[in-house]
Amino acid sequence: MQGVGYRNWLQSFAIEYGVFGWVKNNINGEVEAVLIGQEDVVSSLIEQCYMGPPNSNVEKILIEDSDDMYDLRSFEIVSDN
Repeated sequence: MQGVGYRNWLQSFAIEYGVFGWVKNNINGEVEAVLIGQEDVVSSLIEQCYMGPPNSNVEKILIEDSDDMYDLRSFEIVSDN
């Protein structure tokens, strides 16, 4: 989903919702994100992700819970490199 501003859109909503993490484009054109926050807030943000920014076409969202520990206090856009 490249070229529609999804990463910037998600970063903006994550900051608004008080969610930490990161978002990046994968080489196959998919967007990958880690969302860290209160469960109900993250769930609300995921609901927004189904709609996405204008001109986006979200076909599916895969959700995986993780026990990985992240010490993030911001929401960053990860470089494509």
